[in-house]
Amino acid sequence: MAVVRILIAAGKAADADDLASQAKAAGYRVKARASSGKEAVALAETWHPDIVLMDMHLRGEMGIPAVVKKLQTICNIPVVLVASSDDDVPVLRKNVAVPDGCLVRPFGRRQFRQVIEVAVYRYSLEKGPGGNGDNKRTYTSPAVRKIAHDINNSLSSALANIQLLRRSDVREDRLYEHLDGAEESVLRARDQSRQLLTSSAGPETEAGAQRKVHVLTTYPRGTGVQKKDTTAGYRILLMDDEAAILSATSEMLSFLGHKVTVAENGDKAIDLYRKAQAGAVPFDAVILDVTVPGGTGAQETLPRLRALDPHVRAIISSGYATHPMVVSFAARGFVAALVKPYGFKELEESLARAFLS
Repeated sequence: MAVVRILIAAGKAADADDLASQAKAAGYRVKARASSGKEAVALAETWHPDIVLMDMHLRGEMGIPAVVKKLQTICNIPVVLVASSDDDVPVLRKNVAVPDGCLVRPFGRRQFRQVIEVAVYRYSLEKGPGGNGDNKRTYTSPAVRKIAHDINNSLSSALANIQLLRRSDVREDRLYEHLDGAEESVLRARDQSRQLLTSSAGPETEAGAQRKVHVLTTYPRGTGVQKKDTTAGYRILLMDDEAAILSATSEMLSFLGHKVTVAENGDKAIDLYRKAQAGAVPFDAVILDVTVPGGTGAQETLPRLRALDPHVRAIISSGYATHPMVVSFAARGFVAALVKPYGFKELEESLARAFLS
């Protein structure tokens, strides 16, 4: 990929300097600076940068929505807004230009790169061959969403295996260097694929989702995290159509001291749950995948499980962070939600939530 050329627009010199420093540290080229909206549009027409990084506080009479619209429609350039807090993020209204990304201070280098690169990439897809810059936003197609979903499934398995190895007894420094790099790459790809998936939900959902980027905290070296005694664990029924996820997540749950039974679809999960209910040791909780191509997913499975056991503890799992069932999991009857790819931290948190009551 060619070096991204950035136009920085900020009313305060200190803010411009900070953004320029961030851009250079991330490997981008600062093409020009502007202190007002009018100057930003003029420089964009002259220099044709790949993206405009715009602080919410600009000089001049031109408002932020007007500047965004001119840059997108006249200059055909994507715009990422930089806000000082969540309260500064503009409220999206009908017929108002939608920014291509948003950063809320404080943000790290990984989040900075993620938002910039995704905005540039998505804008190139939306503009397409012969794009006329009419600001008609074309959000991600079902085919692209499917690709992102598959990436999330692959990353889920990779992240689980990396973190399983990290929690093992091996302590060689060289091994940890490779693990650090691999885990960082997986987490970066996870954030990017989630933002790609978020964009498919439309501008209103996207703007809200971009305000906060959740980053998995890495586990410190040498902490000696120990397995739970299996006698203190739970019996978990895990349903997912991906064999790699069933394998990796089963290992994670087993490592944490739980006993796991797997099912590749909802029908199999229901059959296993029914048999366990009739036996001496029923399941304590179930983890259900939303999307099961050609099979029964979480939405159809939960009511049938609830008919068998009104007190079933069900956790929903999906690669789509903005899926309605994930966003409103409690209203749908689930006790927690897991967004793929997830690591030990998210898995432990979801189980803790499930057994709070």
